[in-house]
Amino acid sequence: MARLFGGLVVLLLLAASYFYGLTHGSVTVEAPPAAWAQSEPAAQAWQQHMVSLEAAAARVMAIAPDTREREAGLAYLAQLSSAALEMKVAKGDPAYPGFTDWMADYRKFLGDSPDAVYHTAEIDARYQYEVTGNRGDAAYLGFMLYGTAANGWNRPAGNLSTQSLTVDAKGNFRVLLSTERPTDYRGDWLQLDDDIHMLMVRQYYHRRDRARLARLAIRNLSAVGREPLPLAKRLHAATTFFNETLNGNIALMAMLQASPNSFEPPTSYNQSFGGVFYPTHDNTYFGTWFSLNDDEAMVVEGVAPEVDYWSISIQNRWMQSLDYQAAPHTSLNNRDIEIDEDGRYRVIVSREALANASWLDTNGYNHGLLSIRYQLAEGAQPPRLKIVKRDQL
Repeated sequence: MARLFGGLVVLLLLAASYFYGLTHGSVTVEAPPAAWAQSEPAAQAWQQHMVSLEAAAARVMAIAPDTREREAGLAYLAQLSSAALEMKVAKGDPAYPGFTDWMADYRKFLGDSPDAVYHTAEIDARYQYEVTGNRGDAAYLGFMLYGTAANGWNRPAGNLSTQSLTVDAKGNFRVLLSTERPTDYRGDWLQLDDDIHMLMVRQYYHRRDRARLARLAIRNLSAVGREPLPLAKRLHAATTFFNETLNGNIALMAMLQASPNSFEPPTSYNQSFGGVFYPTHDNTYFGTWFSLNDDEAMVVEGVAPEVDYWSISIQNRWMQSLDYQAAPHTSLNNRDIEIDEDGRYRVIVSREALANASWLDTNGYNHGLLSIRYQLAEGAQPPRLKIVKRDQL
């Protein structure tokens, strides 16, 4: 009897613990009064970043037309915030530079290419820097400097890439960044103007998953002798990058949606506005907002540029490439696209594959961004497109 009573007590305790866990397993957090952050600049900067995140989420929920795109939008905000905090907070002091892999693992934003790897470092013309590394199997390796234009947008500045980069027999390189070139420096050099604030290093591959990626390191050659930038300043920089990137994304999509299925630039587009997206001098870009019904397809035709690399890919409204591992046909490069005897290509953009055609998969989307990059192509002409019924192909 005593054993039976003891067993019942144990069962009752277990049941009570289970139901307590059900009712108390989650913690509801209430927003504190705004005054909590007023005593410290870093706390105020953190609060502003959190407010920006919530405001951005509200915009995503208002803009996106369905659950799939709303969830993609919220994931995009998390990825963008992650990159902003790493780049501007953890590695945001130009006196102590470090590379941020923008699209590391899960992150995607600003019209990423599935074939590319993007590294950035925060820099300042007050210092001298040296970038060293090994090219690996990169079909293209480019170093691009960005300054700040009078309108506040990014100004593409100095550029050094595959065509002129000095690489030794083992694939190693050295690049100096400074306002003046030392007479005794042996290696490549990029000039730092007073407004330069970022270095971006791009790598492109035809088969990135099978390649040896380039190795990179950056160091400040100048004496520093000061404390790191205050946390508040770095947090403000992260918030600014986050907000400007989101604003640019939403503005560009609105422009393109006003005239879908056309490679003609929107009438409201200002060329200097493109600096928001960190373009490179080495790429010629074409793009459009595609809008297709289930029974329609887009036919994209053009003269294939005679270059080592070019590509065409699908992105969602948040300027993110799609899941190219699960759906590899959402992005094609010149190794994938059939070129006819006249040097022309024809790509079919649709929800379902078509036989005997270079097919670009919309991954179930009826709307999104079509992005084309011609790399190191001079005088490239825009391709043409038309919308047809699938049964007419």
